[in-house]
Amino acid sequence: MAGKSLAAFAFLGLAAVAAFWPSYVTRLTDVGAPVHAHAAAMTAWIVLLVAQAWLMRSGRRAAHRALGRVSYVLVPLAVLATLALARHMLRHAKTPLVDETLYFLYLQLSLIAVFALCWAQAIRHRRTPHLHAAWMTGTALALVDPIGARILFHAFGAQPPLMQFATFALVDALLVALLLRERRRAPPVRAYPALLAIFVATQLPTFFVHKTAAWRAFAEAFAAR
Repeated sequence: MAGKSLAAFAFLGLAAVAAFWPSYVTRLTDVGAPVHAHAAAMTAWIVLLVAQAWLMRSGRRAAHRALGRVSYVLVPLAVLATLALARHMLRHAKTPLVDETLYFLYLQLSLIAVFALCWAQAIRHRRTPHLHAAWMTGTALALVDPIGARILFHAFGAQPPLMQFATFALVDALLVALLLRERRRAPPVRAYPALLAIFVATQLPTFFVHKTAAWRAFAEAFAAR
């Protein structure tokens, strides 16, 4: 299990480099501090996932637990950096806010909420290895859309909502595959049905909530704070 997680997290890291190379890595001097803070926090999280999976694979459980304490600082920083980036983007967007801006605001906030919830559940179940690992996998799956959507855009010119249909379908398919695999475990891991429900519940509003007056009012208030 740890070996598969290590490969999956490492692949996610490589995909992130490819996804953000055109729009961030090659433009480091053109973006502001909120972008750098967000990029640093999420890069650190992927590095932490890879390191933790490697420590588990090599049987270094004590080191795994010790390094895991870094997440108590890193996750709040990642959440704050994402909120700061979202507000920065709103303040630099065209006014009145267009649907595309409101659409991506929901994506940002919903995914960071899922990310934080998965981490909180992983910490809650830190003494139950399979549950802990499942919820940590959830934090990685929350990064699939930001990474996958950019790859689809740069490689194929895909636009929203098509890119989200693709990335959301990938995440949900992976969760179904994990759920079916873990059903054969004794006892089965109970996290994957909950993870699938959480992801679907936050994915569906992506396609309509940005058109509501309530979301526009929230976005305007959030940008003004």
